[in-house]
Amino acid sequence: MKKAYLECLKKLRIFRKSLADNIDKKRGKLYFTWLKDKTEKVINEKDENYIYTDVINYTLPNYVITQYTFNKSNKAIKNIIKKNYSFKENKYTFNNPKISFDNVKLLMRYVLFKRGNIIWIDFGFNIGNEFGGMHPAVILKNFDNDLFVVPII
Repeated sequence: MKKAYLECLKKLRIFRKSLADNIDKKRGKLYFTWLKDKTEKVINEKDENYIYTDVINYTLPNYVITQYTFNKSNKAIKNIIKKNYSFKENKYTFNNPKISFDNVKLLMRYVLFKRGNIIWIDFGFNIGNEFGGMHPAVILKNFDNDLFVVPII
């Protein structure tokens, strides 16, 4: 592990020194930002509740559920919304940061990650002409553990 780590640091130093013009420096900054973000994600993978905590802290407070979405939901989802959201001006706004992870999972599956919704996804670091980085994407299909999306350029 130590040998691989030292080799990685050596390569990163060489890469940093090779960044000559502004385009290279911008590319380098994007790469180092991506590397930092990926490292944080790998560290947080050990916490199985990291994603749900992140959704509770950042996604649910900013995601408004419309009356239309509420009416189309099944009984279990309606109960979750009634318990954890306040209804004002024909929309539901999240108000319970102590919501259970099981309820968050259900909301993610049946409300947040529905066909047609737009979400932000990290497509990773691009190589050549591949699509990479954080981009919005439209959900086409929600499988049990996967989403099929199309990136928006």
